[in-house]
Formats: sequence, C-alpha cells, structure tokens
Amino acid sequence: MDRVPPELVYVVCSLLDDVDDILNFRLVSKLFADIGATYMLPEVTLYMHQDEFDRLRAISLHPIFAKHVSSLTYFAATLDSPKVSWREFVRDHKGRMKWSGRLRKLNLSPAQLMGEYKKYCDAVEIQDELMLEQKDVDVLKEVLPRFPKLETLTMSAGNYYYEGRPEKERKKPFDDVLRSGFPSGIHPEGKRPLESLLVANAHSPCALTELRAGSLHWRFFKRSERELAHMFRPLANLTTIELTISVDPADERINEGNSLRKCQRLLAKGAIRQILKSMPQLECLFFEVLNLECDQLERGACLKDVIEPGFHWPNLTELVLGGIVGDREDFMRVLIRHKDKLQKLCLRDVTLENTSWRKFLPDIRNNLNLEDACICGNIFGQAEDADDTHILFDDPLQAPGFEEWELSVPEVGAHNMRQSINMYCRQGGHKYPDEIPLCEFVVNSYYREFVAPHFTHEEEFIVSNFKLGDVELDGSEGEDDGNWEDVSEDGLDDDVIPGGWDNLFADDSALAIDMLMSGLEPPLPGWAINDDDEIYMPDPWDAYLNGDDSMLDMDTMWSSDSEAELDQFF
Repeated sequence: MDRVPPELVYVVCSLLDDVDDILNFRLVSKLFADIGATYMLPEVTLYMHQDEFDRLRAISLHPIFAKHVSSLTYFAATLDSPKVSWREFVRDHKGRMKWSGRLRKLNLSPAQLMGEYKKYCDAVEIQDELMLEQKDVDVLKEVLPRFPKLETLTMSAGNYYYEGRPEKERKKPFDDVLRSGFPSGIHPEGKRPLESLLVANAHSPCALTELRAGSLHWRFFKRSERELAHMFRPLANLTTIELTISVDPADERINEGNSLRKCQRLLAKGAIRQILKSMPQLECLFFEVLNLECDQLERGACLKDVIEPGFHWPNLTELVLGGIVGDREDFMRVLIRHKDKLQKLCLRDVTLENTSWRKFLPDIRNNLNLEDACICGNIFGQAEDADDTHILFDDPLQAPGFEEWELSVPEVGAHNMRQSINMYCRQGGHKYPDEIPLCEFVVNSYYREFVAPHFTHEEEFIVSNFKLGDVELDGSEGEDDGNWEDVSEDGLDDDVIPGGWDNLFADDSALAIDMLMSGLEPPLPGWAINDDDEIYMPDPWDAYLNGDDSMLDMDTMWSSDSEAELDQFF
C-alpha cells in the first residue's frame, strides 16, 4: 500500500460517497488517513447550541479538516423563545401524541412529564443566554477565517437545504428535549441565523461564491440601507444567490394587519434590488416570495422591485423567479437583456399584470434559446385579445378574460400541460409544434410524440438544477459530513395502517363521515359536531385542561391517583 501513488489514492477516495466508507478507508495507513481526512467534512453545520459551537471550533482547529471545508450551514431550528407555560406544554404534548407513535409509547406519567418540562425550561434558559451574549456570532467570527476554501454559506429554515431529506442523518442537539421539533422557534423565521452569518463574514470576509437563505421572513430586510450594505457588500463576488422569502400570517406573533401588504411595501423600497445590483458576477439568481396568505392571487413582490430595470448580469445563465408579478413586456425586457448567456429559466407562481400568457409563451419561444425551461405553480394573467376570452372559463368573481392555470411543481410529480409548456419554450421552439399548449386539446395532441420521451428522465434533472425547495430526487446536492438527521419523527411505523387501508374505514370516525355522506344524522354515540360542522370525538383531557372534568374517564387515561398528582402541578 505504501507504494501506491498518492494521486491514485486521492482519486479512489474521491469516489467514496458514504462517510463510513471514508472512515474505513482511513484505517488502512497513515497516508490513507491523511488523504481521507480531506474528504471527511466538505460541509459543516451549526445549530444554536453550545455543543455545536464547541464542535465547529474543534473542526476549525483540525490541521486537515479545516483546510477542506467548502460549505457551512446554519440551521434556524431552535427551542421556543420565550418558553411556553406548563399548561401549554402539556396541551401541545397531548396534541402531538395523537400523531406520534413514539410519544404514545413513552406513556409518561404526570411526574415524568413535569420532569420533561423542567428539562425543557433549563434548555431554553441556556439557549436564551447564548442568544443574549451573541455566542453564535462570536464563534463564527473565530472559525470562518480558518476555512480557507469556504465558498458557500447557507441559512436553512423550514424544509430548505436540509430538513425533509431523511436519507441523511444527523441528530439535533436538542432532540432529547420533549418539545424538540414543535413548530415554534424564534420569530421572525431565519432572521437571526442569517444575520449572524453575514455579520461574521463582514468581520473577516471569505472568498464566498454562493449564498443560500430559505425560508427567510420578510422582516429580515426591515433595516437601514447602511446596515444592509454592511452585511452584503462583502458578497460582491458571488456567482450564486438563492433567497426564499416567506409571508406567513400564522407566523406573526402580534396583530400586524396584512402581512403581505407590508412585505410588498418594504420590498418596493428597493432593498432586494440594491442587494442584487451589488453582485455583478452572478451566474445563478434564485428569488422567490412564498405567499402563505389565503389569497393566492396576490404576489409578494413586483418584478421591478427585484431586478433593477435596465440592469444586466453579463454571466447570468440560470434565472428562477417565484411569487412575482409584472407585465409580460417587463419580463421580456429582462430575459432579452440576458438571452446571450441565459440557459435555464424557471417562472413559478407568476402573475402577468394586464397581459396574457398566450402572448408571453410565444415571446419566450421566439426570442430565447433555452436549454431548460420550467413554467410551474399557479400562473395568472389577463387575456389581451377579445378572441381569446371565449376559450376561458367564466368566473363571476374575476374580471372578463382572467387567465388561470394550475401547473403544479416538478417535485410533486409529472404534469402533462406543464411539461408541454416547457418543451414548447425550449431551444427556440425546435422541439415542439408551434401551437401554444394552454388547452387540453393541444396538450393531448402532441404529448406522446413530443413531450413524454424527453421527460422520462429529465423532470428530475430540472428539479435538481433549479433546486426548488431543495427537493432533489437524485440526492446529489453535495457531499456532506455524513451525519445528517432523519427528520421523520416516528420513522415509517406511523405510516403503516394496521390491517391495510381497507381497515382504516372500519373505525367510528370513518363511519360517522359515511353517515354524513349518506344524508344520515350523526353523531354516533360519543361523537359530536363543532361549530364548523366537523365531526370530532370530545377529548376528556382537553376538557380537563379547560376546567371541565365531567367527561374525565380515568380508565382510558391515568388512575385517580395520577389525577390528583396532576392537579398539584397546576
């Protein structure tokens, strides 16, 4: 083994995908150990936890690991801040038990549950102290300069860039806390971890080429121009930026009125536009506003508030825009300005204001030569010609000529019309007949011959390249440290229906629903109907928490001794 050329050893090690294989590879000899170390941790991760800070610091001090770190991800997942009350802790735990087999198996007594609450409170207090003293910023300022090959910074919140990828496991530092994983955390979403990353990088700028942040609450950008410039000016040489901004009224902790309107007004001031203008070397631009408001017709940003009219990125090859509104002429001016280099285009959940997709799609086809096109999500427009209005479904709630198509998204699965539109727009129209596939007749006429053969394997390729929500079907999003976590709380057991799906409809809830469908009058014994005409089984535990113990049946819960024990905690 000592006579094997090191160059060959490097090649062999580079082909090992699994961290366990690399660990075994390093056991062969000292040479193999040193070479294997260069492939162990190309990506490092971080949570708001002291153990994570110590781990990151140790990696930065390693003589080999530190030299080969190319990507750092800061996960926004935390415990509640501030902590919840004991009553809320118990209520939420009981609610989660209905869906979690793991929690049901624990079958905690009231005393044990109180012990878990104390552990939770201690963990939250430690976390709050770390945030107050900005320990995450301190450790990032310390370690970033020790990673000479660092190219990518990522802020991950929700299901972006990490969560939702169960094939890679890494335990969260607070997984042993009973409330871990509860959908709460620190508001606004993603604001603090991204701020910590950018402030630390501004302190000792790295040669970064890529920044990813999602999903990020819109309030992150509610700050002065000077402060934003301080954070983003060191990123002038980025070649890739991905920003997914969320507008979720359920996430507002105080009554702030219309969140979407406030987001629109903030972005109209030009914060995003100025940030993107400061990055002239961009090759890939991904910007999306996720509108989780009830009215999906509304979009979170205008095109002119994202891309400066007349601005040009000379090297731009990939453009992804989502949750945007603008006229087709505005979109075409941007696209034609970049047509020489632009190869990949994705427009997702886009609204054309006063203009038609029946005009826009031919414009794309005739003026661009795209390698990949992806028009997806819910798209809206307005017919421009009177001849087009007769083929649209009349909606009494919408203006005459209103256009709407639900095209789904690639990561959900195949969609004939979406795939047909994308083939229609590719490569200057050489791959599809010159008929706009915005009706089922055209789609069905050409799908089998011109579309289906190309999308047998290419649909996954499009999703992977555009990284929509980072759901990559081929799992190729980059090597990591091999210790990623399984985010499914209970594994696969809870997804299995005992006795099969037929047995699912044998329970009382399904029977009650069947009675409603048949016009019979429920509820069955023990069932009730709420104010929204929904069938439910009154929960004696919930009633007890609300001060009503008339339904309490301790045979199905705890003993009377346990009830008395629980009372003392309230």
